[in-house]
Amino acid sequence: MTLFLLPLLLILLLLTFTAVIMRLFVRRLLTNENPTYWEKRVQGIEKRYAGDYPHGCILFAGSSSIAYWSSLEHDMMPLQVLNHGIAGTKIADVTFYTHRLIVPFSPRGVVLYAGTNDINGIKGNSKTGEEVYRLTIQFFTAIHEKLPHIPVFYISISPSKARWEIWKEATAANRLIQEYCNANPNLKFIDTTPFLLNAAGNPMGGIFRPDGLHFNKKGYKIWAAVIQPFLVKN
Repeated sequence: MTLFLLPLLLILLLLTFTAVIMRLFVRRLLTNENPTYWEKRVQGIEKRYAGDYPHGCILFAGSSSIAYWSSLEHDMMPLQVLNHGIAGTKIADVTFYTHRLIVPFSPRGVVLYAGTNDINGIKGNSKTGEEVYRLTIQFFTAIHEKLPHIPVFYISISPSKARWEIWKEATAANRLIQEYCNANPNLKFIDTTPFLLNAAGNPMGGIFRPDGLHFNKKGYKIWAAVIQPFLVKN
């Protein structure tokens, strides 16, 4: 019996060790505040085009929820879109690389989903809704300094099971950003929150991957049903 259990115990220890390493990696990723950390990812996006940048598309930028949206091109048809999402990035990271990942593409419009990694729940690193709001304004400003007339769309920070305890700060950020967008004709706020909550006001079940944070296909289907018509209309 002991010989039989030994391999199982070794597998259990290996899985536990792997889980600990992954948690440490994710924590390090989420607490990073240096935009140059993402240089290789940015270069990877640039290499897709080999210097021949398409113009006039709607460009999606932001963190993992954009980066993992593998069906984006199909979901946004007939609109032509580009996906420049980078998993793990924060708002300041996206702003830092606008001159390389957004401006050279002369997009018809820009769609941003970022802020959820800023309000990450990690003590000493997680930002307030007010701070995310101010960082988002810096992104809007960076875009309109170079592309003054294009519309910029901000997708509201989504409620999730994994970060439900900090939803209050995310709600504050959403409210402030929406108010700012409402006062500026070239800014549009896409409020997806009502479509992601159940009747009890909690994150809807069945729309997340096992991590409780990132959307599965059903989650992206909900997003697409809200975002695509909004972009077509605006």
